[in-house]
Amino acid sequence: MAKTTTLYIEDAEIKVLVNNGKKIEKWASSPLETGLVIDGLIQDETKVSEAIKTLFSREKIPAGRVVAAMSGLKSIFRIITLPAVPKNILDEAIKNEANRVIPTPMDQNYLSYQILPSAQSETKVFIVAHPKNTTDSVVRTINKAGLRLEVLDIAPLALCRCANLEKVIIVSNWLDNVDIAIIIDRIPQVIRSLSLPIESQSLAERISTIAEELARTITFYNSSHAESPLDESVPVLVSGELAKEPDSWPLLLDELSNQISILPSPFVASEDFDPSVYIVNMGMAIRELPASTDNHNSLINFNAMPGFYKPKGTSPVAILVPTVIVLLVGGLVWGWFYIDDMKQKNNTLEPQVQVQETALIQKRAELSAINIQLSNTQKSLTSIEPVVTVLNDMLWDMYQGRETITGDYKAIYNLHSSNIGFYTIDYGPYNGYKIVTKTNVLTIRGYGLTKTAILEYAGVLRGSNRWQDVIITEIVKDISDSVSTYDFEIVLIN
Repeated sequence: MAKTTTLYIEDAEIKVLVNNGKKIEKWASSPLETGLVIDGLIQDETKVSEAIKTLFSREKIPAGRVVAAMSGLKSIFRIITLPAVPKNILDEAIKNEANRVIPTPMDQNYLSYQILPSAQSETKVFIVAHPKNTTDSVVRTINKAGLRLEVLDIAPLALCRCANLEKVIIVSNWLDNVDIAIIIDRIPQVIRSLSLPIESQSLAERISTIAEELARTITFYNSSHAESPLDESVPVLVSGELAKEPDSWPLLLDELSNQISILPSPFVASEDFDPSVYIVNMGMAIRELPASTDNHNSLINFNAMPGFYKPKGTSPVAILVPTVIVLLVGGLVWGWFYIDDMKQKNNTLEPQVQVQETALIQKRAELSAINIQLSNTQKSLTSIEPVVTVLNDMLWDMYQGRETITGDYKAIYNLHSSNIGFYTIDYGPYNGYKIVTKTNVLTIRGYGLTKTAILEYAGVLRGSNRWQDVIITEIVKDISDSVSTYDFEIVLIN
């Protein structure tokens, strides 16, 4: 069985664990300077990435594929119910409902979700809105450390995966971070992640605060599930510092009479291994293990890494009848010119792409009805199958080109900092004189408040691994305004 390396970047330390199946082979941690990471948001990506490199080198862990987790702080977890809708518009329906139920602006969050087992007339979905700045900082830092991030988990979801029970309450704390989860039928129903002011609180005060949050979480669940509230038969499992303080458990439960015990380790390790310290790492590792009939772990195991960060891949495309192909080609050509127009309006690129994708989804829904009507005539079209094949190849090439450019534009926009501005982003032959290339390229022309900001932006673009080469062709100081800036040109080559 292949080994799995998991990485968790906390505010105060970095934790790494290597397992081979159910056996833990290596584990280690490295402290971080105060202020490098605050509430899960990495403030100094360079220093933290260097700390990761040092830790991997010290422990002789290969710098390859990793599964990592980000903090659950400021993430919002919900279960939504939709009416049964066609698969081709399900994604848009989920996004619309998320916009309605998530209390923070969705343009500040990434949305991840997983379809849950549901009745035939409805669709239940587990959704998470996780902050873009925290997510991006974790992905960029791991890329800078020279690692290949394949899966991004969220700490409380990894924690839930460690409990091999269908119904349970989990409480875990480490320093100033606290995660509380209520799991029913292997689905986290309520998750609360919060930060405590550890500097000003004693252990007793922190436990009192955690007890209040636990009681508040249970009350919230019971108020929304009056037909099946939690009772004393639901066990409470603790991890982290609470696992080391059994004398504090009565204070934690307060008036509750539930059974309380330590969240057991799902892995085999030597006696000197402390599972309560690496519980999040183990939760990440569980998702990589093959499923078995005696597993009762949480079912939630989606990859929270935004799509444009993920390694490129290919997917099959269904063969459409000729009439549908003609209509769809027309829709994609319209989308292509729409994207071309967006190159002249970079400041509105993101919402325009979303509008265009919504229109394409609606068009596909209309085309599916036409496809049903045409199914009876399919036998008469066999003589033109070669033409259909050619058209499909052309359609797929256009679709792939559109998807690639759309992803490139999103990455360029999302990876820039507030110290970077854009004049133009052009796709096509390079029309400058600094480099020679025969392929189409993306040419970014803009300005930076400092040279360092420009160099860091180019480094982030390289770290995203979307392009074969990222070349800074020009940095020129502009002193025409009262505040000097630096104009730049960056060429991205695939």
